Amino acid sequence: MRDFFKQFSLKNKLLSILLFILVIFSGFSLFLIQSIDEISEITNRIKNKNIPELTWYKQLEQEVMIKKYLVEAHLEKGIEPDLVDKYQDLETEQQASDLSELMPIPKDLEAYQNQVQTLDFIIVNKVGGLLEYENQEVAEDVIRNEYLPKLEEIHTSIQSASNEEFKIFNENANTYPVIIEKSLIVLLVITLVAFIISIILSYRISRSMTKPIESMVEKVNKIAKGNYGERLKHSNQLELQSLTESINQMSLQLQQSFQTIIGDKIKHEQVLNSLPIGIITYDNKSREYTTNSFVYNTLKITTDELKRLVIEETEELHPLLEMFISERNYHNKKILINLNKNKYVYLVSQTKLRDQEDNITGRIFYFIDVTESTLLEKRIVQSEKLALVGEMAAMSAHEIRNPLTVIHGFLTLMLESSEKDLMEKYNVNLMMKEVERLYSLVEQMLLMSKQKEPEKQLTKVKDVLDDLMPLLNSTLEAKNIHCELDIENHYIFADMKQLKQVFLNLFRNSIEAIGSNGKIEIKSMVAADQCILSFKDSGHGVPDHIKDSLFEPFSTSKSNGTGLGLNLVRRIIENHNGKICLSHSDKTGTEFKISLPIVKEAITNKGEPPPKPNN
Repeated sequence: MRDFFKQFSLKNKLLSILLFILVIFSGFSLFLIQSIDEISEITNRIKNKNIPELTWYKQLEQEVMIKKYLVEAHLEKGIEPDLVDKYQDLETEQQASDLSELMPIPKDLEAYQNQVQTLDFIIVNKVGGLLEYENQEVAEDVIRNEYLPKLEEIHTSIQSASNEEFKIFNENANTYPVIIEKSLIVLLVITLVAFIISIILSYRISRSMTKPIESMVEKVNKIAKGNYGERLKHSNQLELQSLTESINQMSLQLQQSFQTIIGDKIKHEQVLNSLPIGIITYDNKSREYTTNSFVYNTLKITTDELKRLVIEETEELHPLLEMFISERNYHNKKILINLNKNKYVYLVSQTKLRDQEDNITGRIFYFIDVTESTLLEKRIVQSEKLALVGEMAAMSAHEIRNPLTVIHGFLTLMLESSEKDLMEKYNVNLMMKEVERLYSLVEQMLLMSKQKEPEKQLTKVKDVLDDLMPLLNSTLEAKNIHCELDIENHYIFADMKQLKQVFLNLFRNSIEAIGSNGKIEIKSMVAADQCILSFKDSGHGVPDHIKDSLFEPFSTSKSNGTGLGLNLVRRIIENHNGKICLSHSDKTGTEFKISLPIVKEAITNKGEPPPKPNN
């Protein structure tokens, strides 16, 4: 018998074991039929009696509570004439009618239904009649003293009967475990016998298959963990040979597919990280966020940190993140952001992500740094303004200056020949000041229109200021303004006339800002091959609202200012390969800093000066 069983194939062996187990469990089925009959009897009892009664108890209890809630709500607000209409419009009767079509009301519950209808009679007839005669107070008494007590009594009796019926239902339901327990004991015995026999037979069969299958499982686990390309050894077991070959093919295909996916992913990431665009995406299904390197370089935030900020709903967020979290759609919206004490302009867009079937799968948020292009646009606008000023100056300089000369001459004669009372009467002094202001405006416009490349030569900053100070001393002394100069002998290549114009404009602004009784300090130092000039005064400072546009054309806080002086100063300094900036300004004073390239050879060599640079 044993040798005959050994001649079976694995398939036949398994079928024989299954047939044997089937015979054992067929005997158990006869016992199970008897248990099913008992369960069927209890089920019919629950279905035909317990469940209908519990359902109708619940319906009646719900109907009573809805009516109680409606009536009490009207009592709190004051009974209104439409109480009866609302009471009759309740859907409880329709629900009871629908329920009765599914299952008729048990005879034991008809008494409770009649009691609920008695409540309806009180509201519809008694209370309704009182409300028709506008007798709200008596209607309230009927509700409080007759309706509500009756309702509570009915509700209590329904609850009590429902609890009793539920107890009977539990008793019937608890009969199931007893029957099932007996069946399980028989099943357990049969299963135990079948299990022991199966273990003995299975052990004998598995001895010839355990090692190949264990080896196969080990290799498959490695493949599942990502070791694509693993191969199984050839099996001597006939039934496992085709499976081994299939797994080897699957492993090879997975390796090829994985390498392709990784290559595509790396390529896509390289493309996204190479773009000068910040990209954030959100997938609705996986609830995952993705970002590229531009986002990290700009916001200094990783994908995990972004997810944490969104989950925690952090209040203080970067403006770009606030726009992303808002989930609103944007299209090329330009925003100004202060970041690390610098101002940046970004072009922001956000839109929905859609799949091939046009279903929304998430959203994409992207932004571009357009700070440089915005500055370029501003410079173009400035250039257009300056070009317009130049054209106006060139066209109208003589037309304006000639009549101004005549007016100025006549006003001068009037000042010299007229009496003081007459001059005050006709405000001659005021007219003279306004004419002089017009002269100043024409001169600024002419300077703007005739601006040319500087004629640079080897010059000392100290020499420029020494030539300029005698022209300003009388004005400074008259206004009691003390000027301190601490200038070293730094050599620069510069146009002395244009530098004098720079310092003259700065002096003029400082004198006007101080008024009288103040101080002007001019110092120099060398840093990184640059001559740094500090021009500081004790005036009232620059207003905050024009600090950002201080060097723009026509930007001024003075009522009689042209707004061209500092713009001209910046143009001259930039033509000398230098820079000028507002270092600080407040109520205690203002400080400008000018940097100009120094000439190293002139510092180290006291002999011949270096050659003049090519412009």
